[in-house]
Amino acid sequence: MDVSQYLEIFLDETDEHLQNLNTQILQLEQEPDNMDTINEIFRAAHSLKGMAGTMGYKRMQTLTHDMENVFSEVRNGNIKVKAEMIDVLFQCLDALDEYNANIRENADEGTNDNEPLIKQLNEIMNDGKDQSDGVHEQPATPEQPVASGGKKWLEIKLGDSERSVLKEAAKQGKNVYGLTVSIQETCILKAARAFLVFKAIEEDGEIIVSDPPTQEIEDEKFGWDFSLIIISDSTIDKVIEAAKNVSEIEDVVGDVLDLDHEAAAPPKTEEPKAEEEEQHSVPAAPAPVAPVKNDKKAEEKKPAASKPVVNRTVRVDIEKLDTLMNLVSELIIAKNSLVSASTVSGTSSTAVNEQIEYLESVTTSLHESVMKVRMVPIESTVSKFPRMVRDLQKKLGKKMELYMSGEETELDRTVVDEIGDPLMHLLRNSADHGLESAELRKERGKPEVGSIFLDAYQDGNNVVIEVRDDGNGIDTQAVRNKAIERGVITPEQAENMSEKDSIELLFNAGFSTAKVVSDVSGRGVGLDVVKSKIEALSGEVEVKSKLGEGSSWIIRLPLTLAIIQALMVDIGNEKYAISLGAIQTIEDIPPRDVKLVQAKEVIQLRDLVIPLIRLNAILDIESKKDPEENMVVVIVKKGDKLAGLVVDELIGQQEIVIKPLGKYVSKCKVISGATVLGDGEVALILDANTLI
Repeated sequence: MDVSQYLEIFLDETDEHLQNLNTQILQLEQEPDNMDTINEIFRAAHSLKGMAGTMGYKRMQTLTHDMENVFSEVRNGNIKVKAEMIDVLFQCLDALDEYNANIRENADEGTNDNEPLIKQLNEIMNDGKDQSDGVHEQPATPEQPVASGGKKWLEIKLGDSERSVLKEAAKQGKNVYGLTVSIQETCILKAARAFLVFKAIEEDGEIIVSDPPTQEIEDEKFGWDFSLIIISDSTIDKVIEAAKNVSEIEDVVGDVLDLDHEAAAPPKTEEPKAEEEEQHSVPAAPAPVAPVKNDKKAEEKKPAASKPVVNRTVRVDIEKLDTLMNLVSELIIAKNSLVSASTVSGTSSTAVNEQIEYLESVTTSLHESVMKVRMVPIESTVSKFPRMVRDLQKKLGKKMELYMSGEETELDRTVVDEIGDPLMHLLRNSADHGLESAELRKERGKPEVGSIFLDAYQDGNNVVIEVRDDGNGIDTQAVRNKAIERGVITPEQAENMSEKDSIELLFNAGFSTAKVVSDVSGRGVGLDVVKSKIEALSGEVEVKSKLGEGSSWIIRLPLTLAIIQALMVDIGNEKYAISLGAIQTIEDIPPRDVKLVQAKEVIQLRDLVIPLIRLNAILDIESKKDPEENMVVVIVKKGDKLAGLVVDELIGQQEIVIKPLGKYVSKCKVISGATVLGDGEVALILDANTLI
């Protein structure tokens, strides 16, 4: 069977299961006796084992199988959850993550058997095994019990209702058979093979009872064989042949069941099993009914609450969504062309105008719908951080707690995929260099346990993510000294530097104030990467810090990177676009109101001194505006900084499609992209952040 076609689904679902396991095991560490958590971990490990087995990844399957065994024992109350067990389980998750990464890279899980981990899991199992493993567990070898003369189905103790169903079937002329099916010991997925046997038999008959019960067979709680009692119109040879036709079946033994003999058979030592079997029995009925089928229905009812959600959810490749977004973009350009053509011709009728307005409404709604489809909660990225902070706590020997809020905040999928690494860098910095040791915190009158906060929220057309801590804050004097030592700034420059400008030095490539470079972080190592990555997403990073009280790193990201509302402006004979999200106000300023501060032009606006940026000078365009005329100034904002962009004329607000310019003009940071206007002209998009 070629399973390569399912590889992408396998990888996606494995990621989800691993993240779920991380979260649940963290929860278990806090609440060792929470049975809901234990059951959830068992189910996730069981699902992972099944998926790995189906795909043929035997090392991954073996490890998850042993994890599942441990949780089976925990669930049965034979093993208590201890701190050492949690550490081993997290190591197992890291090993599974490594397998998953290898599979993503080259479709192969690698050669690491993780024997030390499997040994540790088995030791955990053996430590707790001071009582029997349960009544239904079969011996590892398919050895037949002597008492039943090699016919294991005779060991099945029937309740009154099952016996009644079998006798009714015999009266109707149907055959009653007992079967024992042995599975090959090399089989990857025993439960799947067992149910294929069930399916094959049910084509010619009905299964009345199975030993072990169907739930245990599904959970793979059996050795290499299982027994069935069935009713059928076919011969025993035909039933055996149908079961043997399933691959990886070692042998099938069967015979006609003597109901009288079965009734007379002593119960032996199987009394507890008989009670459980009676729980699986079906009520007496005039016609034969198959309890196994009823069991299946019961199992199907378990996830019934989530079924509608599954049916209404479709897993879509992100490339298909990119194509869809591109087509919507082209539609918006075509709509802008229609609007432009009707304006230029001046002969459009009322009917045409109405249709154009309707088209505008539809394209805007379509754009919003596509955007909503692309939006995903940032939870998928931030949910891995509690585990990371737990590991850092042990590694650094510090006490710390991570508090997260706003995980449901949504961002474009492409942005969510990219922000994981920058956020990880910032959290590591907070843990390693932001938070002090427990002793120092106690001296300073702070709680011994340091706090790290990760908050996300929507602010207009942006999403803001804050990483803050109640640690030491940034020592700006130490930053300046290090910058002088490295020749980044002169001592004279350092004297005149503000706190804010000093902190900005941290974003220089490779800059670090760390006395010892650790494998966790060095403040500055990676911060240049953080800044460049966020700015590549058209976002910005801002830092606030107070020495002795803590730091706050604020990331501001646009909701979308494809289609934005923009203000179109004229500079000379060229048209430019400025994102509306960056614009605060538009002012009409007379030339006499322009002042000079340190030889730079500024204006005073409602008690604020705002620097002016003459775009014609930046872009090397000759202005067509008379110097004596009032200036049109677009006030833009980056964090808490303001600047006034001087333009010649305003054209108006327009929905534009951002087209990347490619690597050839990547050095020109003030231009963030281009757009095609309705008349086919290309207008460049100005990046207000870079201009400021």
